Amino acid sequence: RTADSTIQGFLYQFHKSILEILKALDDTTITVEGPIEDIEVTTPSKTTAVQCKYHETNDHFSPSAVYKPLLQMMAHFYQHGSGDHVYRLFAHFPEQGAGKEPSVGRKELEGALASNDKSLKKFTTVLQGKIDIDAFLRVFRFELGPSFDEIANQVRAALRDAGIPEDDIDILAYPNAVQMISSLSIK
Repeated sequence: RTADSTIQGFLYQFHKSILEILKALDDTTITVEGPIEDIEVTTPSKTTAVQCKYHETNDHFSPSAVYKPLLQMMAHFYQHGSGDHVYRLFAHFPEQGAGKEPSVGRKELEGALASNDKSLKKFTTVLQGKIDIDAFLRVFRFELGPSFDEIANQVRAALRDAGIPEDDIDILAYPNAVQMISSLSIK
């Protein structure tokens, strides 16, 4: 089960990467598994660092499920300042379609900073009492992602919108796009 969830999380990230590439302007650079986050979208004016999380096995949203990516983003922000960086947490939780819209704000960031989880200590020790949460929130956005099937359908639609013939999408363009992102991710 854990391996299945991990693989599905990577595939979810690959799909989000494909969508970012297909909607990008010509002067945009997309980095897969970049030095900051899973996906980095760099335009002449800013870099948007996107962390993808797919929590299909969680029954509901829990802020602790996103503490690690939040702390990683805050650590980068603390070390490098806001500069031209924007941080986006793109996450799916099954309950989100049930009218419950989870959010991530000051309370959740403070919870992450106060975490006693030993695996997060390297972040909490450095950041506690030092990070300007309000400044970070000005460059941070939490975005709810669709289900796995829905994001796959969005990729197919984006390929169609990019001019790929309908008959070629499922048998050629879609699987090749996922494979190409997969190959880039392992580098």
